[in-house]
Amino acid sequence: MTATATRIVLVDALGRSIVLEKPAERIVTLAPSITEDVCSLGLCSRIVGLDSYSKTVEGVPSNATVVGGYWNPSPEKIAALHPDLVLACSGVPYQERMAPQLEQLGIRVFFLRCDRARDLNDIYWDLRAVATLLGRPEAADKVIEGMRERVARLEEALANMTRPSVALLVYLQKNGAWVAGGGTFQDTLVNLAGGTNVFHSLHGWQMVGYEEILSKNPDYIVVTGMSPADYNRTIALFESTPLKNARAFREGHVCVLYGEAANRLNRPSPGVVDAAYLLAHLLHPDKVEAPAGLAESYHCLGQSG
Repeated sequence: MTATATRIVLVDALGRSIVLEKPAERIVTLAPSITEDVCSLGLCSRIVGLDSYSKTVEGVPSNATVVGGYWNPSPEKIAALHPDLVLACSGVPYQERMAPQLEQLGIRVFFLRCDRARDLNDIYWDLRAVATLLGRPEAADKVIEGMRERVARLEEALANMTRPSVALLVYLQKNGAWVAGGGTFQDTLVNLAGGTNVFHSLHGWQMVGYEEILSKNPDYIVVTGMSPADYNRTIALFESTPLKNARAFREGHVCVLYGEAANRLNRPSPGVVDAAYLLAHLLHPDKVEAPAGLAESYHCLGQSG
């Protein structure tokens, strides 16, 4: 990446060179993780438009316009806001198809690694890219330094600990579950939390059958839902599947995360460090405390609380 006093040239996650004549002042964010990146840098006030999931991110302007969903943002609504930059999520087919339409209108679109993030370094890359495009590269340095310090403390706390096996189920369905495999930032979080991902040999997020999960015999099963209501659906569905026979279920080691805890585990933004601490608390409760604010956003079956 290069930047002068005003002009910025930066290659995005799709390998395209994007040029801004000056730092972006009016931006549209098309994923909640991107919105959280912007707000973590103290630059929330520059957001004029966002996806529907981003509306609840703390700090977003109340007058920011919802331009549609994560999977189907409206190019017309985006264009009507006259942004000087759209921050998009690589790997989302509709967003990638929409970019040329916006660029024909003179609207710059920059794709972040976003949900394609494989590890913390990819999340750091996104933060640096956003900060550079907004003319505040030093803001990313501060956020990343804080994240790295917390990661180092967690690694120190868990040094030489036995690593329990973990199956991370990001979404349950009647015939199986989507799991986080190797090459995902969530696989990195399980490792950072002092666990071993039983699906590390798979690549990316994949659907697997319940019998395959049982065959892995994980010490812990971690499931995510989006809200308390979804938590109830998730529990009812879980108990109707063969997973009710899992050793982890019998031992009270099936933990369902929802609300803010699920957001931090599923969004590749600075909040993933909190997610790593929460996972570490579930796996090693005598070594790591749950982050403040997340204690009411998870429940482990068979345990009180």
